Amino acid sequence: MKDFHASVLIVGGSAEARALATRLPGCAVRLSAPERLPRAWPVPVSHGPVTRDWLAAQGVGAVIEAAHPCDDDTAFATARACAALGLPHLQLVRPEWRPGRGDRWVMLRHAGEAAACVPRGATVLASLGRGRLAGLRNLDGFVYARTLSPAMGGFPLRRGRFLPGRGPFTPRGEAALIRRLGIGWLIPHNAGGAGGWPKLAAARALGLPVAMLARPRRPEGARVETVREAMDWAGRWLRLDA
Repeated sequence: MKDFHASVLIVGGSAEARALATRLPGCAVRLSAPERLPRAWPVPVSHGPVTRDWLAAQGVGAVIEAAHPCDDDTAFATARACAALGLPHLQLVRPEWRPGRGDRWVMLRHAGEAAACVPRGATVLASLGRGRLAGLRNLDGFVYARTLSPAMGGFPLRRGRFLPGRGPFTPRGEAALIRRLGIGWLIPHNAGGAGGWPKLAAARALGLPVAMLARPRRPEGARVETVREAMDWAGRWLRLDA
């Protein structure tokens, strides 16, 4: 019988990927990009894209893609590689944030729509990742862009700057930052999860409007929202292959 855990590859990038790796101690992890907050993993980790040839050489029995919920490039690359090899493939994607009582959210399909709802001259705190900042180029305001790793290269917008910061963040700390910088709007992507929630809790407490950018489209196929569900899925597939 095969070793249950040794047959699982986790494609990481999210907090859920790390939590899953701690539950499957003999699995392997693939990170398509360096972690924003590098930490020791409890299992072997490799770095680089997920391609058909690379995946074929690993000899794994199933793949659980748990990249960041907004990392559609890694999601589609993993789906294509698994489809080409006929490998069982699951997406572990945590739930989106939902507005609640006291929230003032405007839902955006893409970053370019922000200019239509954010007033001219506004000071904005954006947490979109560097790759999507350029989508705010039509915004007439000053943009602070939250970055969790050292900023590389020039700022991609006419007015603004990178704002380095390391978590864990708290609602009180985020509220103090918002007041100090004179932030009038938040523009996050809908990552979901606890890590980014404090800024939204602060916005709610301060009555601040939020332009919430929708997640990009992901591949079709099997998908779950929790680590427990991913564990159950892995167990079903690998017992069949034992």
